[in-house]
Amino acid sequence: MEQSTRFRNFLRTLLAAFGLAIFLFSPNDAQSQGYHLGLQLAPNVSMAQPRELSHAAVQSEAHFGYGFVFDAMFTEKYAIGTGVNVFYNGGITQHLAFQEDENGLSIAAVQLVQKQQYVEIPLTFKMRTNEIGYTTYFGQFGVGFGLNVRSEGRQKTTSFATLDSLGSVIELVFSQSALEAAESQQVSMADRTRLFRPSMIIGLGAERRLTGSTALVVALRYNVGLRSQYEDFGVLQSQAAESLVYEFDSVTGEELPVPIQMQGKTGQIELCFGLMF
Repeated sequence: MEQSTRFRNFLRTLLAAFGLAIFLFSPNDAQSQGYHLGLQLAPNVSMAQPRELSHAAVQSEAHFGYGFVFDAMFTEKYAIGTGVNVFYNGGITQHLAFQEDENGLSIAAVQLVQKQQYVEIPLTFKMRTNEIGYTTYFGQFGVGFGLNVRSEGRQKTTSFATLDSLGSVIELVFSQSALEAAESQQVSMADRTRLFRPSMIIGLGAERRLTGSTALVVALRYNVGLRSQYEDFGVLQSQAAESLVYEFDSVTGEELPVPIQMQGKTGQIELCFGLMF
């Protein structure tokens, strides 16, 4: 199934669920019943977090997000926070992989600028202070349930090592400057990115009451994936994507590069600006 079709089905289900919730719980005075609604903008700085020596994080990237906020305030100090977040994240990574061309099998160094888009439903517990001079401070902790709706990247590739017919390394030919100077190509990451992204969310913020129930919100939030976001992404195990990890092969009697699946996740620090009604 195409990711766009999955997104449309997910969005229909999401809208139906929120419509039902509003129908069941809609009060004449939302604030008096403990419901607080709002909108937010959330620029972020995201970074890759490699695992299993499968790749290296090169650089963080700036991205953007926005969302709808729904707080169910069961007391004045405690609330369940949910809503819908739409955000981009990613980062620049580097890994080693087999490549085959007219000269045969070799090893390539690949630098990848990743960009993913997610639609996420957060579920957090919010703890609030009493109002101090029109300002209420809060902390939140919880989880997010994300759906990947777009995954793409730009990659640069250069030769890392030549191999013999048995797969043993003959010569290392890698140059970081050659990789940086290589031509960048657009690539799809859809078939190498998992559809669902569970995450942990931690945040601190403040609400400044403007008038009535209307408040301006500023918050700092950390959102990090709880499992590897990759699937069917073959790479070679390496130290910082600069030196290969070898394993003895009893069939050939040679030390050979170790093929594995890429393992890693992304996390982002978000600066959220919102307006609550």
